[in-house]
Amino acid sequence: MSELDFRSENRLIRRSSYRYIFPPMFGMLFSQMAPVVDSIFVSGSMGEEALSAIGIVSPLNYIFSIICALGGIGCGVIISRCSGAGEKAKASRVFTRTLIMLSAASLLFSAACIIFADPLLRLLSATPENFDLAKEYMVITMAGAIFMVMNFAGDYILASDNNEKLAMAGDITGAVVNMAVDYVGIYVFHCGIRIAALGTVLGSAVCVCIYLLHFRKKDRLCHIVRPGRREGDPSLWAVLKPGTAEAIMYFFFAVQLAVQNFVLCGDGGTSGLGNSAITENLELMFTIFIAGCTDAIYPMASAYHGEQNRCGMLISKRSLTKTGFVLLLIPVALLCTFPQLAFLPYKIEDPVMLKTLPFAVRLVTFCQLFIFIDTMMIDYLSAVGREGKANLAFVVQFAVQIPMTLLLNRWSDMNSPWYAALIAHVAVLVYLTVFCGDLPRGMHRFHRENLLLMKGGRLTASLVDEFENAAARVVSEKQYDTIRRKMTGPLRDALSDDFSPDSCFKILERDDGHPAAILHYQSGKDLLEALPELSGDDEGADENSREEVPPDTCLRSEFIGMRRLMIVLSNPDEKSTVKETV
Repeated sequence: MSELDFRSENRLIRRSSYRYIFPPMFGMLFSQMAPVVDSIFVSGSMGEEALSAIGIVSPLNYIFSIICALGGIGCGVIISRCSGAGEKAKASRVFTRTLIMLSAASLLFSAACIIFADPLLRLLSATPENFDLAKEYMVITMAGAIFMVMNFAGDYILASDNNEKLAMAGDITGAVVNMAVDYVGIYVFHCGIRIAALGTVLGSAVCVCIYLLHFRKKDRLCHIVRPGRREGDPSLWAVLKPGTAEAIMYFFFAVQLAVQNFVLCGDGGTSGLGNSAITENLELMFTIFIAGCTDAIYPMASAYHGEQNRCGMLISKRSLTKTGFVLLLIPVALLCTFPQLAFLPYKIEDPVMLKTLPFAVRLVTFCQLFIFIDTMMIDYLSAVGREGKANLAFVVQFAVQIPMTLLLNRWSDMNSPWYAALIAHVAVLVYLTVFCGDLPRGMHRFHRENLLLMKGGRLTASLVDEFENAAARVVSEKQYDTIRRKMTGPLRDALSDDFSPDSCFKILERDDGHPAAILHYQSGKDLLEALPELSGDDEGADENSREEVPPDTCLRSEFIGMRRLMIVLSNPDEKSTVKETV
């Protein structure tokens, strides 16, 4: 087992995971908090009726999140797989087609919402007291929904294209614009709920403009090209499929929220709708926090999936689960101890809400521990091409949650939605661990999977020598000669005493039968710029040609925030079809 240094790869993955957890988490915290910001400003200036009006419109926001999940997550996963496989031009075409789909879908749905505004609001349990306020807020946000869709979807796509810091910068800038417009419009010019909606739209529009700084660069995986489809490109369904699990989640969440509003409106009228709005905002904040940890599995596991590195997929899941669970315990413990912190900013005066909210906050907060574990496993299934199992998990959740909400409402005054959610997520956890294979595998210890060799440490000449000596024992003489001439030889010449980043060499037995020699190293500096990098510019290429990395080509590329060298080795009885790299 000395030939398998798991801890070096784990250290690289853990460091890379931080860039996929914290910048996107902070970015999403700002980008998705628009309803929370609007609720706080509107509630403080206009009272509980305006707060409940925003809660009435919330299910429609989750319907738009379905579009974002299908396009953003789906496109991001395909891009990461292309990154792992070295197919840069394909990634740009997938991105361009996804952009067109997102624009068309968001425009069509927002137009339908505006045309059928009155019946939609009645369906969502709007009352005579908040109907006009809800309609005013809804029409403005729907008119600018395309910016909110591009904002949310862009977070996933930028993370997959290794620019999560720009996504964070755009999200924070957009949120600052939203808060500034809300404050000035509501407290200075007294424009009411309409300015809160306008602030949300303007914030997203500013964020999208900042994203354009990334997508205009041709050296990125994602830039706009001719959207024509080549042989070997994924179909539209193949692009959307990785996002279907989260899309189903948002759909059922919208349905559950509508049922929740119906139940709580019947129990407590405007007070019940106010409770629903506040707990929904609390769940949204936790959803952002959890998504920051779990969504990182999409680019990381997908990239290793494209590389056909099953050990890397499991280590990614293990690292993200441990980090996210520890981080989640802090807010869970805080809010279970001091639940008033969740509704203090809203300046609530209603005695019914003040009496019922503390227990609801505790129950919703405790449930997040189960939601985190469930979400991590579901996202992992989607990232590695097992979307069917992931989709069924959400069907199980809401097949339990919605009926239980209605059933428990007979005995539980204004708390049935929170009990039902806890029961449903426990049921999902049972489904995932019992009926979806060995999903907990890899969370407790490392597994060899398809590894033949793994050597790690500081990238020095002595480590290169150790790798060469070990590789000679696991590959053929011809394959060993290819590794020395095209990877380790040029690498040894490029090394210097003053720069020795953390690294890990490995040899995999790929699913296609070819072994692959791979080096990952943690550095923003490319050590071997003289070696070829697969071009993303496909202008003038044969429209029917397939793009595959030929065997025995030493490919250098960026890989989930690291640098990578990879050679897919030809088998001993195959002839190499490429010339030696100069």
